[in-house]
Amino acid sequence: MSKSKLTDSQIVQQKYRDITNAWMNIHLLILTGTILVSVVMEFLIYFVLGPSQISSSPVRYILRYILAPLGLNLTLLIAALLIRRKKGLSESLQVGAVSLATAGTALTLYTVHSFFPAMILALVVPVVLTILYGRVRLTALTSAVCIGGKLISDLFFQWDPDVAPISLLGAASADQVVCLVLLLFCCMISLLLVRMDRQRMDFSLNIMLEQQRLREKTVTDSLTRVGNRRALREALQKMERRKNGRWFFIMMDMDQFKQINDEFGHSRGDYYLQSLGRILLRYEGDTFQPFRFGGDEFCAILHGRDAEETVAFCRRLQSDYARIVAAENDHLSCGISIGVTACHPGESAQMLLNQADRALYRAKATHCGSICIWGSELEKAE
Repeated sequence: MSKSKLTDSQIVQQKYRDITNAWMNIHLLILTGTILVSVVMEFLIYFVLGPSQISSSPVRYILRYILAPLGLNLTLLIAALLIRRKKGLSESLQVGAVSLATAGTALTLYTVHSFFPAMILALVVPVVLTILYGRVRLTALTSAVCIGGKLISDLFFQWDPDVAPISLLGAASADQVVCLVLLLFCCMISLLLVRMDRQRMDFSLNIMLEQQRLREKTVTDSLTRVGNRRALREALQKMERRKNGRWFFIMMDMDQFKQINDEFGHSRGDYYLQSLGRILLRYEGDTFQPFRFGGDEFCAILHGRDAEETVAFCRRLQSDYARIVAAENDHLSCGISIGVTACHPGESAQMLLNQADRALYRAKATHCGSICIWGSELEKAE
């Protein structure tokens, strides 16, 4: 059984958040790798070409093509990391910061090396990286930043004074127009892919939800909504494989349940069963798993508590159920009898069921609403 009952929309939203967080981490790694590779490539270019083929002096080259771009890119990366790790910020803001930092890095590289026509590919990468987020607005914003940044860079920035400025007019503008059209085309394709990928993700999640619903039907009691016998068997098998830790197995039986059905009808009996189911589900979580064993018998796995805490927990269940019975004014002293057995690594599921069942039998034989813990004395009596 799950820790909490989530609606389908909540499950979908959680899956989208998990996917987004995983992709943001990968995105940041790509951004970091891009910055490192760009620095390494600049050094390689300098040493491969040699000072004789580079018009700039070594100091000027290092400042203009290595340190200045590196400083800008590291600033963008640090800003993205701070926003990513800042608690309380919306997921949309974090995703936007990472994507825009990538776009800013691409624009820095493009501006520094705009005399290479192939550098237009650097502006395509940030747009493509937004596809897996499945957010049309994010892809559109990143596309607008890359296209607008390219135009501003071409018109107002000339990083290398020794290279002729780029002109968007005249015969020399053909290359720039082609690059701009290609960038626009890539952005449009990316927007279409975002829509298609979002539909694919929705389809996959709907299939997953349907499988989960079918799975829950096979392991959930239809009347009380707690786990059924199959869920109990799977949970006990899982507990059998544990190599350490101590936990408790609890068997519960509703007292005078036959009298309730005989005097007030099966609908009233079903009401009491559903009420106990709601009480058990209220405590369901990492340390407590409830199940319906059959008829008016329920059971549960409880761990993370000692014997005294387990007994106190059982009394709380009895008290919660007693309040529901008292509110119905059926004039019945109807409660819950409980048998408990401590479980240790290596004990079989069948052994635990037998011990808890015998403890429950002893509790009912004592008086209604009793709690009996399986121990050495009870074992000898049996």
